Amino acid sequence: MTKEERYQASAEQLLQLVGGRENIISAAHCATRLRLVLKDESKADVDEILKVDLVKGQFANGGQFQIIIGSGTVNEVYKRFIETGGIAEASKSDVKQAAAQKMNPLQRLVKTLSDVFVPLIPALVASGLMMGLNNVLTANGLFFPGQSLVGAYPALADIAAMINTFASAAYAFLPILIGFSATKMFGGNPYLGAVMGMIMVSGDLLNAYAYGTAVTEGTIPVWNILGFPIEKVGYQGTVLPVLAASYILSFVEKKLHKHIPEILDNLLTPLLTVMLTGFLTFTVVGGIMRTAGDLLTGSFVWMHDTLGIVGGMVLGFLYSPLTMTGMHHSLLPIDIQMVSAGGSFLLAVASCNNVAQGGATVCAMLRTKDKKLKSVAATSGISAMLGITEPAMFGVNLKLKYPFYGAMLGSALGSGYVTLMDVLNTAPGTAGVVGFVCVPPTSMLHFLIGVAIAVVGGFIFTYILSNMKRFNKELEEQSLSKGSSVQAEKDVICSPLAGEAIPMREVPDATFAAEVLGKGMAVIPDEGKVVAPCEAEVTALFDTKHAIGLKTADGIELLIHVGIDTVELQGRYYQAHVAPGDKVKPGQLMLTFALDKIKEAGYDVTTPVIVANSYDYQKVEALKTGAIKRMEPLIKVGEHA
Repeated sequence: MTKEERYQASAEQLLQLVGGRENIISAAHCATRLRLVLKDESKADVDEILKVDLVKGQFANGGQFQIIIGSGTVNEVYKRFIETGGIAEASKSDVKQAAAQKMNPLQRLVKTLSDVFVPLIPALVASGLMMGLNNVLTANGLFFPGQSLVGAYPALADIAAMINTFASAAYAFLPILIGFSATKMFGGNPYLGAVMGMIMVSGDLLNAYAYGTAVTEGTIPVWNILGFPIEKVGYQGTVLPVLAASYILSFVEKKLHKHIPEILDNLLTPLLTVMLTGFLTFTVVGGIMRTAGDLLTGSFVWMHDTLGIVGGMVLGFLYSPLTMTGMHHSLLPIDIQMVSAGGSFLLAVASCNNVAQGGATVCAMLRTKDKKLKSVAATSGISAMLGITEPAMFGVNLKLKYPFYGAMLGSALGSGYVTLMDVLNTAPGTAGVVGFVCVPPTSMLHFLIGVAIAVVGGFIFTYILSNMKRFNKELEEQSLSKGSSVQAEKDVICSPLAGEAIPMREVPDATFAAEVLGKGMAVIPDEGKVVAPCEAEVTALFDTKHAIGLKTADGIELLIHVGIDTVELQGRYYQAHVAPGDKVKPGQLMLTFALDKIKEAGYDVTTPVIVANSYDYQKVEALKTGAIKRMEPLIKVGEHA
């Protein structure tokens, strides 16, 4: 099959599996994903979507049904997807707006925080890593007893000082970054948002970090406006006040645009917007939101300090579900605020979660025999160790389920350890193995021990769950192929077609799915050839040539039914190469059919391979699902009942 044919086939399958054109509100794509907004997500057949040739994973988040396809491929599939379905092309912003209409208030809050802070992550990570590098250069005892690198090599002192200047800028002026990003997200002028952020960290104000001392000493500076004192205190290191100010600024600006005459709009709207927002921020909103931020941060600190290792394990256990839903973005403001207050424990917990996902993925890679899954797991497992969990989580762990549970347990163990050892990050950074540079030198070893516990725990728990009958169903379906030696066993039925092997219950026909005609497996063929799956005699060949019956010397009766409802074709597109009574050898060609023509005629080509006398045997079990070649072991028949 050519690339173009694979693109078209995947597009057609996905269109059908998401519920058809009538179930699609909007469709767009990014660099790696097909992004859909569906009227009813329950109509999408997720299990079948994950089996589509080019699909690497799937998840739903923020009202969007996202299908991971990959860079350089998604655009080709998308093009054919909208052409096949007659769907109007939409931008990512159109899809986001459509998705927002489907979200509840909590989802909208999480989405808002995500939209504000995700664009800032590169700046925060860069600054955090530079702070980590400065820690490495200036920490006593890290490389030399009682001495830092700078102390041992004075020539490095100015380099360390310069790096420290670079690193501290983003945090010293964080309200400016948040003001720009939040105001843009709220629909206001982002440059006015940046101005509001500048006002909130102006050098004319008391630095927020000195506020506690000023309260103790009674030296808080104030403005006296019409007899009302207003504290002249900055908002360095805070998050909620500038978010509230950005929302107010956007609201005020949009209202003024509607009411101020056009000739005065450019002059008065910016002036009044900044003045009104600034006044409200310093008189009412700023103080309230500062208190709210302190309470929110205090609640997390209470859980860390009071519940200790138990609180850490609970947070570590729940972090993966938070990440799955996108709610982990809502913790970033809390992390920033705790860092500003002296240190946060969230980076260590997030790092344990991410590496645990990586450890679970590596275990799944070693356990499965599915080549496609192995390839995805190998790369995504390493990515998760470095802090990027999406490919591992959505491409492997959630798909198989049990690795996701194993990762949650591994994360809980690692998070419990870093909480017990009070590992705090002094700067936000990448939540993975490299996150150790963002913690003080005295905690670096404990950080690394914690992530080691998490990754090993994720691996071991995944291995244990994979051996439990309750959890290992998906693994068995993907990895029970016994190799070429099994083909010689008399109770093994090989695949008569090349394509995609699926359990009988997934056949899109109630009679076959309910195994009314017998137990077995089915193959979605990718070529129009049916060969003898074993040595047998042809006992039946329908006039329509769409089905053939076989019987082995040991009495196993087989029915190979090419397509669903294809009897209606009356033999068109089929050609028989054997006749009833013929003896066939394993791999001998029996039928050929025009695969594309049958599809064009509107028929499903899924081909059940049925053990018609299943009731004569103790069990009929699957040997493989997923991509399968002709004459690869498909079904194993047990002893006579």
